[in-house]
Amino acid sequence: MDPGTHPLSSIQKNAYKRRFTDEQIKFLEFMFESESRPESRVKQQLASELGLEPRQVAIWFQNRRARLKTKQIEKEYSILKASYDVLASSFESLKREKQSLIIQLQKLKNRQHGSRNCENQLGSSRGGRFENKDTGSESKDKPSSPLDGNENEENRPSSDNNSVNMREEIDILNHTEQTDNSSQWWEFWS
Repeated sequence: MDPGTHPLSSIQKNAYKRRFTDEQIKFLEFMFESESRPESRVKQQLASELGLEPRQVAIWFQNRRARLKTKQIEKEYSILKASYDVLASSFESLKREKQSLIIQLQKLKNRQHGSRNCENQLGSSRGGRFENKDTGSESKDKPSSPLDGNENEENRPSSDNNSVNMREEIDILNHTEQTDNSSQWWEFWS
């Protein structure tokens, strides 16, 4: 240890440090509200009015600005975090919705594929002929699409409810796609 320094000397210095009184802090806060970066002349005037050293006033203003900046950063962070949480939740919800729609699409494709197989089996059991219910005529050609709806109700397998439901869904889809026959909209509801 140096003979000039004593371990108690730093403690003694802290004991002599002047703490701010409530009145001094209120006055400094009031001044900070009007001007957060006062000139050195103003700081000296404040120090003499409050009975403080100009350096103490300067450091108080510096610390107060730092605390204000920290609070602003914390506030901005909390706003951004809340916004992020909302977006993340929305993103997860959209991902679940996408998965659900993919599953529904796959089910519809499977039903459509099953409906095509059913139509092919029905067509082969009738000698490859399809009867047009509108004209009563038979044709060796297959319907242009399983969505055409030219299949008679009696030719559908009664044991396959999914096929019937699928046919109804396809009929609804076909009807909504017929924009040129909009004058016959009432037929859909009858």
